[in-house]
Amino acid sequence: MRERATRRRLSACERFVWAAGQALPVNIAFIARIQGRAEPSRLREALAAARRRHPLLAARVASAGRWRAWLTTEDVPDPELRLVRATAPDSWARVAEEELQRPFDTAAGPLTRFVLVDAGDSFDLISVYHHLAADASSAAIVIHDILRGPAEGPSEPAVLPPPADALLPRPRPDLSDLRKLARSLSSPTRPAHHSGPLTFTTWSLGEEETSTILARCRAEGTTLQAALCTAFARDFGRPVHIAVAADLRRILAPAARSSVGLYATSFLQPIDTTTPDFWTQARKVKADIHRRLTPDELGPLVRAYRLLPFIPHQAIGSLLHRSETQGARFDVSISNARLPIPTDYGPLRLSALYGAAHTSLSGAPLVLVIGINGRLCLSVTSTDATGSQALCKRAMSHLTAALVSSSPASSAVSD
Repeated sequence: MRERATRRRLSACERFVWAAGQALPVNIAFIARIQGRAEPSRLREALAAARRRHPLLAARVASAGRWRAWLTTEDVPDPELRLVRATAPDSWARVAEEELQRPFDTAAGPLTRFVLVDAGDSFDLISVYHHLAADASSAAIVIHDILRGPAEGPSEPAVLPPPADALLPRPRPDLSDLRKLARSLSSPTRPAHHSGPLTFTTWSLGEEETSTILARCRAEGTTLQAALCTAFARDFGRPVHIAVAADLRRILAPAARSSVGLYATSFLQPIDTTTPDFWTQARKVKADIHRRLTPDELGPLVRAYRLLPFIPHQAIGSLLHRSETQGARFDVSISNARLPIPTDYGPLRLSALYGAAHTSLSGAPLVLVIGINGRLCLSVTSTDATGSQALCKRAMSHLTAALVSSSPASSAVSD
């Protein structure tokens, strides 16, 4: 029996993302690579149970005029689970590329869909979301719920989770928030990258290599995110702007840790590449990023949209489309998430987890890094395949070279 429909008004920030999706791609995807045989019927049952726990998996946007819109589960079909037979080792990656480019009908819903790529003794579960419905942590929650199998749902019909705007420590905006948002989004426009077919490329680092990187970062007083930003920035040989994803759950009250929805934002991190030493630069980047991850810095990036309630959503989409086609606001986007979900599910084992995003028309590379079970799974999505893949290769070379370099502390001792 169909659960009672639930609805709530789009928050100001959600309305901005929805409006962006009218003119730009706003799709994200997560690919769980599974060892073990797929049971489509069991996965469908688990997906149905996940829908009952997380109503945003089967929601749509109901619009009422130029300024108002609601999220609702009324008359929304179940999320699709499409079955595909693998015909090549990279079938799953090619399916992910195709799915990223399929727009969602936000008026009809749902804002999610799933593909099972069956390779016999293994399979890939591809989950695709309109960004309005999920972030990286949300995708991990859903993957965990599906792989663990059907579970008893809530005793009462679940309601749509509150938006990030409503959970901020200080939800009421002021003009200083708007200034901070403008500063965070502003940067010199870069020329648009080569425009070609969307490509999705992945690579991974094993436990030993991952452990080596993390140990060196700790020894140098920096973080993996800062080291990655430094490695990519050093390849440009000029000041760069890197788009950095930020998980809002760290500042929300309550934290929304088990909720599926959009609880993330991003900011532009400028990096001056004139510092000769890699690790000195990485420490500076770490300090800058950590300063930006405080409630006083993250809050305005969500709260400020409440000061723009009377801009029609069509106008928002038009402005964003014009900006994207004129050039990129950033040189590269780097999202880094550690997703502590189990890897063993009875006869199934999660062997890798990759993220992908199609959220820009500029062709700027979108790099996603997911840490799982002591390994790093990395991917890049771009419409400039040759340029983005070459950039990633050179950046990883910069990081590798830094790992084998002597640290300032050890050099001082030897001197």
